Amino acid sequence: MDYTQGLAAQNLYDEFVTVDPESLEPTNHIADSWETEDGGSTWVFTIRDDVTFTDGSNMTAEDVVYSMRRMLNMEAGYSSFWLDYIDPSDVTARDERTVAFEFSQAYGPALATFVQFYIVNSAVVQENEQDGDYGNAYLQDNSAGSGAYELENWSQGTSIETTAYEDYWKGWDDNSFDTFRSTVITEQSTIINTMREGNGDMTDQYMGTQAYEEMDSMSNVRVPEVPQLQLFHLPLNTQKAPTDDVNVRKAIAYAFDYESAVNDIIGGGAVAAGPVPREMAGHNGDLSPMSQDLERAQEFLDQSDYTVEEINEIGLEHVVVAGTELQRQIGLLNQSGLSELGIEVEINPQQWATITDRATDPEETAHMTNIFHTAKMPSPDSHTYLMYHPSSFGSYISQSFYTTDEITSVLEEARGTTDLQERLDRYREAQELVVEGMPSVYIANPPYRIGINENVGGWEYQGVMSFDWDVHSMHRDGDGRAN
Repeated sequence: MDYTQGLAAQNLYDEFVTVDPESLEPTNHIADSWETEDGGSTWVFTIRDDVTFTDGSNMTAEDVVYSMRRMLNMEAGYSSFWLDYIDPSDVTARDERTVAFEFSQAYGPALATFVQFYIVNSAVVQENEQDGDYGNAYLQDNSAGSGAYELENWSQGTSIETTAYEDYWKGWDDNSFDTFRSTVITEQSTIINTMREGNGDMTDQYMGTQAYEEMDSMSNVRVPEVPQLQLFHLPLNTQKAPTDDVNVRKAIAYAFDYESAVNDIIGGGAVAAGPVPREMAGHNGDLSPMSQDLERAQEFLDQSDYTVEEINEIGLEHVVVAGTELQRQIGLLNQSGLSELGIEVEINPQQWATITDRATDPEETAHMTNIFHTAKMPSPDSHTYLMYHPSSFGSYISQSFYTTDEITSVLEEARGTTDLQERLDRYREAQELVVEGMPSVYIANPPYRIGINENVGGWEYQGVMSFDWDVHSMHRDGDGRAN
């Protein structure tokens, strides 16, 4: 699921459990309370009794059961969070308000994963199923949720238009937004001018530093900057020569200029210390951020199985996302550092779809790729298990294809631990083991920045991808858009 699909899910549907914006921990939403049974392998939830879908019908436990079975059977969305741990038949309704998930084993991060579980109106979706598609074709042009907004028009990859659901269970303030429209604009200058002229209310967070600096200078736009649960790194393909050699990987990591990346290119935030963002509970505080050290880089290069001539003969490929200045500059910075060791790097700009397609095969994956990895759930599992467990290989998140028997074992132990502090300790242990193998150049934990119209109130950072686009939580201060 990408950012725009997450935006649609966040506003058209309700997540089962949500994220507390202050603690960044899972908290109640559709699920009002919960308890575990059978040593943590069964999770039993009681859902709210005042939630209605946009057709006016009440949400029941059967809708929750259908939604999870649908996702598991389709293997869609974030179903990978649960596929290995629960059979669709083991999600059951005990009564109208109680639903049980009987996992095959204790599943520690289960609660955190449910922030990415959205509930559909089972009656509407089943009425519109075609050839066993679980209503998927119908939901390309319609919504069937209990969210604050109903779908009006959706041209996937281009724009989405919605109107407010008047009977939304959380209610409305007088200055809430009756409609919202999100449009994909690829030209950075067009986005800036749209905000300057007051024709837009919010931007995304993926523009270059200069764009946010320019918007911050406008009288009608503010640019909030907060720490976020995100890692920017260069995963190093450990299944491909010459980055299959740990000494080559360490030489690359020590040759990189982290301070310039953070201060001059990203424009803020902190140098990363391992794979888990510093602000996330369970980050290993004993890990030190890297700094450029060309002498140590040369020492590791001297210990590698490859000479510089052999590395250059093989050829190092560094893939960056095409069309983004920040991505290009990171490529040039890496190229500059490695040139000090006599190593040549080919910078290869590619479209995101090509990058994700190549990530499915280690032979096709580049030696290095620029990756922003935003938390998909409020748990370090997102930046450990999803990156370094073999079952996760094949996505853009796990392009290093790196693990060891010990890392795999510790990560599985973490998922099987129900005690939160013990589970966080296992994730900290895994981070230390991972960093020993240096499967990434861990560059930065960038700040979260977006451009917001000055007369839009109520916005707050919520930690998980797309949750910052919860339009119901926002309102208009004053009349019309600011100029």
